[in-house]
Amino acid sequence: MTDIELKTWLVQMGFSAPSATIANAMTPLMHAARLGDRDVVRALLHRGAEVAARNADGNGALWFACFADCEACVADLIAAGAPLDNQNVNGASALIYCASAGKAAMVRRLLEAGADPDLKTLDDYTALDSASTRACLDLLRRRVRPS
Repeated sequence: MTDIELKTWLVQMGFSAPSATIANAMTPLMHAARLGDRDVVRALLHRGAEVAARNADGNGALWFACFADCEACVADLIAAGAPLDNQNVNGASALIYCASAGKAAMVRRLLEAGADPDLKTLDDYTALDSASTRACLDLLRRRVRPS
């Protein structure tokens, strides 16, 4: 993606610059991840976007890539050093969210990358407690370890 294409995308999405934020402290990287737009995610990472930034709810780009169910974006963010165990204001990590949403492929990817399955929400629930499908439950029970 060229600088001009990225600048056009930023303007279209309401950002004044790659480091700007919009409502709820959403960064361009978070927004691109939420949209599952791998080209923009890669362009922003290449240009030094902060992978550990959090919005007002405490969620980061990795959370949003999981929300979008974009495995490619998740892989790129993990490779760029996105914090696997970031917990939002409710204590939920991306792993807990994915388990609760039944996103087994994401649960596997996060576990393989080393996400901590023992983190707890403010209500004292782990990813295993939150698993909404048999596939997620089985993955968390086996606690897939990093390869």
